[in-house]
Amino acid sequence: MAGLRDEMKIFLIIITSLVITGLLFSGCSAIDRGKGFAAEKFSSEDDMDAAVEAVDKFFALLVEKDYEEAYGYLSRKDKENNSQHDFISEFRNVTEIVKVEINWIEVENNVALVGIDIMDSYDGEEKLYKDIEVSLIKEEDESWKIVFWN
Repeated sequence: MAGLRDEMKIFLIIITSLVITGLLFSGCSAIDRGKGFAAEKFSSEDDMDAAVEAVDKFFALLVEKDYEEAYGYLSRKDKENNSQHDFISEFRNVTEIVKVEINWIEVENNVALVGIDIMDSYDGEEKLYKDIEVSLIKEEDESWKIVFWN
């Protein structure tokens, strides 16, 4: 009878060891998945923050009528196909942008879409344009740039 108890103890020790080992190894992969998710979440939030900041600065420059500086926020492709003079000409005889409010953002890979409301003024009358979508692209240097011309 004593031999049977010893065998049961050994059997329980082996089973317990196997269970603990299994938990440890599955825990490592769970931890790795958790780290990957956290890193992706933080990088996604960083991308969102950077894209929103680019839109905010771009429109702040347009409000200030600093078109030369705002041109610097355009995508490389836009700059290749259109000069700074072309960009400034787009704003000639256009209403004055008074205020911009950023409402939402979506980021997928190297493309972002930002939803804004724009208030402009023309002949002393203000008008609100809601749900305007601003497209951005992440350039090779990891900066977000406005896609102005389609």
